[in-house]
Amino acid sequence: MSDACAGRRRRPIVGGVIVVAIVAGLLAVVLVADRVAVIHAQDRVAAQLEDRGFPAKPRVTIAGFPFLAQVAARRLNKVVISAAGKKLGPVEVKRLDVTVHGIRVSSGRGRTASRLSGTALVGFAGLAGVSGTPGVTVCADGPDRVKITAGRGLVTGTATARVTRAGPGGIRIAVISAGGIPVTVLGPLRDITLPLPALPLGMTIQGVSVTGQGVLVHIAGQNVSFSR
Repeated sequence: MSDACAGRRRRPIVGGVIVVAIVAGLLAVVLVADRVAVIHAQDRVAAQLEDRGFPAKPRVTIAGFPFLAQVAARRLNKVVISAAGKKLGPVEVKRLDVTVHGIRVSSGRGRTASRLSGTALVGFAGLAGVSGTPGVTVCADGPDRVKITAGRGLVTGTATARVTRAGPGGIRIAVISAGGIPVTVLGPLRDITLPLPALPLGMTIQGVSVTGQGVLVHIAGQNVSFSR
């Protein structure tokens, strides 16, 4: 094989390598630009949520790639919001996790989400504080029950209460077994409905469950409209 033939074969190979390198470089630039844009958008959304009553800046994650393609289509597939320490009515929520699906942005700067779902974790300490009685503690006692213990002075003992959904915007705690303890020492916890009027983005309560960390409130919403 002559040197001329070998040279002709090397030139297409070198040219192909150069093209691949250029394409790879362009893809890297696009990827970096996309990630920078999504980080900026996440920070902006978090700041807006903080301005709307969140006591601390929540964590916002915009899912899906590429992000810039979603922006061009005026539709975000999925946004995950996590926050802690939010006051909902008479109780403080330890953790709030909300997933927003199908956010459509109109030309009038309005936004509509096709579906929202999430959970709000109400801690046991917050529930115990509702009683207004020192020495009262609350802990899990089953998937829909809590154990309320009073241990102050001469009055000691435990009671069992059931936790249920109370309509679309509240939860109910009602004692079903006092175990010999005077229910008066439990204060409002003997039978109370706790409204959660500040649920995010118009969501409603779908159900409740008791976990080892507190009462988990399951929330959801559909076709929710909200402005920028």
